[in-house]
Amino acid sequence: MGDAVFNDGTVLDRRFLALAMMEFWERFAMTGVKSLLVLILVDHVLAGDLTRVAGATALRDASVAVFGPISTTGLASQLYGYANALIYLSIPLGGLAGDLAGSRRVMVASSGAGMLLGLMLMLGNGSFLIGLLFFAIGTGLLKGNLSAQVGLLFHDEAQRRRAYTVYLGFLNAGVICGPLVCGALEVFAGPAYGIGAAGVALAIGLVFYTGNGEDVAVGPTTANPAYPPVGPAAATGVLIVALAAVYLCFAAYEQLNNIFLVWARSHVDLRLGGWAIPVAWLLSFDGAFTLTLVAVSHLTTRALERRGITIGAAVQVLLGGLCCSAGYLVLTIGSLSGGTLPLAWAIAYLLLIDAAVVLIWSSCLSLIAGVAPRRLIGFWVGLFYLHGFFANLWVGLSGVYYERMGTPSFWLLHAGVAGAGALLVLVVGFPLMRAVRARQAITTSACANAPA
Repeated sequence: MGDAVFNDGTVLDRRFLALAMMEFWERFAMTGVKSLLVLILVDHVLAGDLTRVAGATALRDASVAVFGPISTTGLASQLYGYANALIYLSIPLGGLAGDLAGSRRVMVASSGAGMLLGLMLMLGNGSFLIGLLFFAIGTGLLKGNLSAQVGLLFHDEAQRRRAYTVYLGFLNAGVICGPLVCGALEVFAGPAYGIGAAGVALAIGLVFYTGNGEDVAVGPTTANPAYPPVGPAAATGVLIVALAAVYLCFAAYEQLNNIFLVWARSHVDLRLGGWAIPVAWLLSFDGAFTLTLVAVSHLTTRALERRGITIGAAVQVLLGGLCCSAGYLVLTIGSLSGGTLPLAWAIAYLLLIDAAVVLIWSSCLSLIAGVAPRRLIGFWVGLFYLHGFFANLWVGLSGVYYERMGTPSFWLLHAGVAGAGALLVLVVGFPLMRAVRARQAITTSACANAPA
């Protein structure tokens, strides 16, 4: 297989391509399953007698003991949240297991095998929940080792950054294709075909990865801090506020994959050019809009910088929280009408929350890299990625109240959650960032004036 070459001449060998393609197929499988999960649970697995489904009765009884009587939709929402929270909780554990095992390649292969086993078990209603457990844990363990290998391939920071940009492109391509293929097969052939497509995609990725990848040795690294050190109290405060804003924004955003699909199926006219699109395709729109907005953001940032205008990371986190809140206000207002809404309402919601992700994701990581202590950057970045764990717990638990609160109130709650993150940055984050910048300016001046 030939090498991949960037425009500036940087060559990426087949190890990178194996990792990027594995990420594409893994994300294809994961988002394909996520796009179908709630609807399969509601329409098939949890419909009727739960005693025929291993583990379903125990989970329902435990939920009733905590939340009181629960509907099928409410229980499905909880299971969706638990499964996705388990994926994200497994990510740091998978990375640690790869460190201890000394072979991330073995961890990726074994985790992928666990995912495949889970998908096979999910083909039957009786073993569906057991299969979902295997699939969720396997996905998390695999993710933690794929992205780590990408970073270990490159010693030059600029090359590593460009490589992760390409890697992100492969990731979002999987986000687009998975729901498109699996959603279409579920509609036209049945849920087993949608799950089967995810299994085939994952198997293709594993064959490609094991046939072309190599273990990447972990070598010594040299610290080269891009920012001067800052006071620990102010830095910790900024990091906590940034993470809290991310957690709150993504807690609202992740409802896209859960109750939003249930709501859209009942309240949105999904006809496009006279043909009704599968509801799962809205998640493919989500991936396509994100890719488009990444390009728009990059071009806009460069245009502003040429005019001497720079938008700081904290401001971008604030704007992202406001965009996410506005997206859920769109759903709130639309739900007040009580009738069937045009597809444009769902598109407006998707554009706003995707803009929120584009603004918050990169800016928060940049903030962490600039403020966190050099020796603890991995720890703080790991806490950043736990947003998926907390967000999926929230969407699962809050989904119980979708039918109890009424649709407008439910979406207004999520607008408030995202808005709370923006308010936190505005009221607490900005003063802390001013203190950090002042300390950085003092440290930089002292370093410049120090004798050689």
